[in-house]
Amino acid sequence: MHMLDPWQLKAFLTAASAGSLRRAAEELSLSPSAVTARIKALEEAVGVPLFSRTGNRATLTEHGRRLVGYARRLLDLEAEARQRLTGGGEDGPQLTVRLSESLGLAVLPAVLAAFRARHPGVRLILAQRSAAGLARDLRHGVVDCGVILGQPYAAEGIAATVIHREPLVAIAPPGDALAGRNAVGPADLYGRELFVTPQVWGFRERLEQGLDRAGAVPASVTECGSLALLARCVAAGLGMGLAPRLAAAALSPGGELALIPWAEPGFTAAVTVMRLAGRAPGPAEAAFLNCLGEAIATASQKDPLRP
Repeated sequence: MHMLDPWQLKAFLTAASAGSLRRAAEELSLSPSAVTARIKALEEAVGVPLFSRTGNRATLTEHGRRLVGYARRLLDLEAEARQRLTGGGEDGPQLTVRLSESLGLAVLPAVLAAFRARHPGVRLILAQRSAAGLARDLRHGVVDCGVILGQPYAAEGIAATVIHREPLVAIAPPGDALAGRNAVGPADLYGRELFVTPQVWGFRERLEQGLDRAGAVPASVTECGSLALLARCVAAGLGMGLAPRLAAAALSPGGELALIPWAEPGFTAAVTVMRLAGRAPGPAEAAFLNCLGEAIATASQKDPLRP
C-alpha cells in the first residue's frame, strides 16, 4: 500500500459526509474534477473502491466505511505532529461529539472545564442534531461519538453503551398544590395538560398503561422538541411536565419550577454513548467521555431530589 496523502483523505472524508462529490468540491473550494482526482488516487493507493457512484450521489462501499475511522485518526495525528513540532499548523486535533441538549444543559460546564485541563489544544465541536441521523454520521465519520439521553436504539454497525440511568421527575408550576409532595404518579395527572420531551415519550406505552390503571386521563399530551420549551410552558401554568431529573434541575437552579420525584419505579432515561462498532476511542474522546461520567456522578450526588 502506498503512503496515504492527507489532502486525499480530507477529500474522501468531506465526500463521505456530503454524500456527493459536487457538494464536497463546494465545501473544499475545489473543482469537482480535482476532488474526483484525489479520491481516485486514494482508491488506487489503497487498492479498493471507496465509493459507489450513482448520478450525483456517492455512497461509501464497505471498504470506504472501514477507512473513515482510520482517515480521521490519521489526519488528527498528522495535525498533532505538525503542531507539536512547529508550534503552529493550520489545524489541531479535532473531536466531534453529538451531545444531547438536555444532558448538556445539566453538566456541560463541568465537563468542559475538566476536559480542557487535559486537552487544551483539541478543537472540540459539539453538535445537537442532524437531519441525516446519528448512525449515518457515525458511519461516515461526521462525528466521533454521540451521547444521547433517552431509550437506546439498535443500528447496524453502531455500538451503544449505557453509562448512566437518570430517574424522571414531574415538573409543576410555581406554587402548584403538588409542589410539596414527596412523589407524584399517574393519578396526579388527571385532567391536566402533560408536556413531555422525546426522551420521555419513549415510555409512551408504559406511561399510558399507568394512566389507565389509575383511571387518570390527561386533558392532552404535548411533545416538546426541547426541554427549555417544556419548562417555559410549565412555568406559564399551562400544565405539568415529565423530564430526566438532572436536566430538569439545570433549568430551575433557583427553584423557579417545582421538581417532584415520579412515583412509579423503572422510569429512567438512559445516558447512552454511541460509536462505530469495533472502533477504539482516541485519547481525546476517551478523556471527554471520562469527564462526562465524572460530571454526571458529581451532579447526581449533589441533587437534592436524589433518593
